[in-house]
Amino acid sequence: MLFVALAVALNAQQIQVIKSQAPAYQKYADNTLVFGYCGDMTNIVGYGVECKIRAAIEITPEVATKFQGAQINQLQIGIGNAPGSEAKIFITRSLDSSEMLYTQDVNFKMNMWNEITLDTPYTISEESFFVGYEMLAPEKKYPIAVDDNKACAQGDWCAMYDETSGKWIWEHIGESGYGNICLRLVLSGDKLPQYDLALENIQISEYVGTGNAFSIEGTVKNEGVQDVQSFEITHQIGNADPVATTFNAAVASGSSATFIIPDIIIAEDGEYEVKVEVKSINGDADTYTNNNSYTQTIKSLSNLATRKILIEEFSTTSCGNCPRAHTMMKNITADRDDIALVVHHAGFGTDNFTIAASRSYTAFYDENTYAPAMMIDRRNLSGIGALGYSGPAPGPVFGVTSQEDVMKYVNYSLNQPALISVNVEDAYNEETRELTVRVWGESAIELPNTPFLNIFITESGMEGYQSGGGNNYVHNHAIRANLTSTWGDALTIENGKYDVTYTYEISEKWKPENMSVIAFVANFDNKNVNNCVVYNTNWKEFSYDAAVNDITRSDLNVWAANGNIYISGDYKQAEVYATDGRLVKVANGVRNISVDAAGIYLVRIDGVTYKVAIR
Repeated sequence: MLFVALAVALNAQQIQVIKSQAPAYQKYADNTLVFGYCGDMTNIVGYGVECKIRAAIEITPEVATKFQGAQINQLQIGIGNAPGSEAKIFITRSLDSSEMLYTQDVNFKMNMWNEITLDTPYTISEESFFVGYEMLAPEKKYPIAVDDNKACAQGDWCAMYDETSGKWIWEHIGESGYGNICLRLVLSGDKLPQYDLALENIQISEYVGTGNAFSIEGTVKNEGVQDVQSFEITHQIGNADPVATTFNAAVASGSSATFIIPDIIIAEDGEYEVKVEVKSINGDADTYTNNNSYTQTIKSLSNLATRKILIEEFSTTSCGNCPRAHTMMKNITADRDDIALVVHHAGFGTDNFTIAASRSYTAFYDENTYAPAMMIDRRNLSGIGALGYSGPAPGPVFGVTSQEDVMKYVNYSLNQPALISVNVEDAYNEETRELTVRVWGESAIELPNTPFLNIFITESGMEGYQSGGGNNYVHNHAIRANLTSTWGDALTIENGKYDVTYTYEISEKWKPENMSVIAFVANFDNKNVNNCVVYNTNWKEFSYDAAVNDITRSDLNVWAANGNIYISGDYKQAEVYATDGRLVKVANGVRNISVDAAGIYLVRIDGVTYKVAIR
């Protein structure tokens, strides 16, 4: 990594970042195209020491061929809080070469986009090249402007000059979490593509329900000189004939438009190749076709489950902005049975409702913690706009911005395929305060990793203090306990099915009439918070009229005492698992099973799983 190497060579100096306050440059001249990889100027970065720096973008052979014969007349360059000295722009074939195709001394203005007119326009050939700038950066300044987008490999080149070796040390700053360099080419000439509509951000579910309607969504960007008034897109499913859809939408040069092709139905289970293609623009052919098509393989399954999603809020009584988020979620979840809501009292300090598991779940932030915040199905939603503490959310947790944004994330998550079903039954005994929960379901496919089952119990209707809400604020959906391990219990799926039973004694301080059971199946990766997505969820309020025997085997009773697991009733085989999925013992028809170590164990008896604690 550049920043590791430079830390040794330059007294441990590392790249630093602060927020930019500069407005984005908006001027676009007629009969020109502006090309670059960056969005708005949002951050500025630097090393904090006096040093020579360079920043550049790469023009690949494909892009060069597209613009071959056109001229670079100007550059748009975002500069941070240091104009620097000895500044110049350059064009070169290789970042490692000392030979330049073009150089020009410049005077930058700081904290803004700079428009640099080339003294001699540069004509593009079919070969790749780099365009960049160089300057002597002052100490404690941040001269390089970047955007908040995910960096691409061609748009994030940065270097510091190493005086010891006499070399520029280049690196992709996107690998260190920063965005694209704010540098754009202003192109002109009669060689520019007149009509060029590029497909971007195509969204097609990897799995779809056989016989159920699904959609193809995407974005087209007008990369041609001429404005677009209409365009035609075709989609082809497997060997079926392509189907054309015409969109009458004005797309100005340099701008983008979204499209949706709805109500697509596949009649039979199977694997299909889906091809999406731009076929015409304003009724005529696209003059550049290398960016016109997209292909993806999908699977159509008739046994997909009904999707329900899990929303986990992070909120504490000291969070003054959290009542706003609570009201928002009340509005969103009202009269819906497809959203399970849990509130973790963590992320902005702790309070009397905080449990240990909620503190552990702050790992999903993957950065500074804050509230109000939430995650939906523990899925990283930064790709559709979810923001974290500063910029796109690095983990599944995102900041609560507006109800419109949250609904966008909710709808996106509900449209994801449910590869496993989750069914919940429970029985609550008012005399013993014992809750019995059964969770079972089927998997539509063989999941790539061992799934983990999680069971939460939540309570609502609790009055207490809330910053921004007063002393008699009503707290709802607070997680009270996790019946499984913090990150869930490894789930054994046999012949595509699972069936587990748990028991838990409800505290006398809690009100069962205000409590619910939430069960969900998720992936778990202790090395990557973005690989812990929830497969599916279900929930229900406590049941008082159900008998335990109605949801479990009436002829079996399983309990633990004196280091043994006891089973009453006839059965064929019992398997004892640790919560990480490790098989500990197997027994056939015996009444007691000895276990060497204390802990929580899952006992699977003829396909039904019970949870016991050895003390």
